[in-house]
Amino acid sequence: MPVSPLADIYQSYNDCIAVASPVGIDQAKLASLGWVRATSQASDGKPIAGAPLIYGKADRKPLIILSDPSGEGLCIVMARLSNRAAFGEFLKAWHGALPAADGNGAISFRDEGHIVQIRQTGTDREPGLSMAVMTPETK
Repeated sequence: MPVSPLADIYQSYNDCIAVASPVGIDQAKLASLGWVRATSQASDGKPIAGAPLIYGKADRKPLIILSDPSGEGLCIVMARLSNRAAFGEFLKAWHGALPAADGNGAISFRDEGHIVQIRQTGTDREPGLSMAVMTPETK
């Protein structure tokens, strides 16, 4: 996975916020934003049943992975960072308003009714981050 500019990651996060609705993940809206689903095929060329829903966008480096698009679901941004320090730089977009990471390194908060979780991933040699955006709760 190529290194993602921080602006691309943040824009991809905003796309997840936009498509995670109370009734599920709106794949049509994701497509209207320019995201294209990757195809998964077995060695015989047939589609793989139950394959993850992975999307890419030609002008951005991060990937978006979707859980089941109906009902409660997740829109996850996966991105590679240039170095470990880039994670802290990315978090500065929230101007210090994010809570501290939990014991597992996850930072959880709410944004526009969505529960969001950010975590640093990868290795020191190939660092990354994931941002999981849940569909908003309906009450």
